[in-house]
Amino acid sequence: MQTKRLLLIVVLFSFLFSAIPQAATVMESINYISNSKDFVEVKPAVGLAINLKYATVDNFVGQNLYKEFNKAYLHIVAAEKLAKAVVLLQAIKPQYKLVIFDALRPRSVQFLLWNNVKGTSRQGYVANPRTGSIHNFGMAVDLSLLNADGVELDMGTKFDDFTELSQPQFEEKFIKAGRLSKEQVENRLLLRKVMVEAGFIQLPLEWWHFDALPKAEVKSTYKIVE
Repeated sequence: MQTKRLLLIVVLFSFLFSAIPQAATVMESINYISNSKDFVEVKPAVGLAINLKYATVDNFVGQNLYKEFNKAYLHIVAAEKLAKAVVLLQAIKPQYKLVIFDALRPRSVQFLLWNNVKGTSRQGYVANPRTGSIHNFGMAVDLSLLNADGVELDMGTKFDDFTELSQPQFEEKFIKAGRLSKEQVENRLLLRKVMVEAGFIQLPLEWWHFDALPKAEVKSTYKIVE
């Protein structure tokens, strides 16, 4: 009886995983987004710069994962909130810019990222593509700030630094320990201020990551981009 029960469980899990659609190719993702009214391309503008890290080799994988997918797209809900954040920043620091490191990320690319961290200490920082990242819905954006000279503000760590030093929840602890300066945290707080006031939600694990809507709402309401 126990053997039959175990066999049934194995068969059930196999069915569930086989029922999950595999990610599309990058070109299929581009075609889908281009033909959808739900997404818009985010372009450089006053107060906004684009530097897609996964479309370069300047990322933790050291590879260009995006290939032809080299434009920043967001769901219109997230894009509208980003536009508000730009306006808010211009009102406070007109010489500064938001710089986008990552926006909509097709699930095809999520698989590539996952394969690079699976089974490592970094696994907790990358969403399993089978359930999907909020980036895969075009509802998340990774970004930082540029000063008047176009130089990134010092945030205490680089983008995709998968350590506790990057986590907003530990900032006070690291200030006391002397591992983060007040200026570094103030830079983070400025970024957080304009993003949160624009309607975004700060991810507790990464100072650069903001969601346009709660995770549960995104996954229950919107369609993932394969």
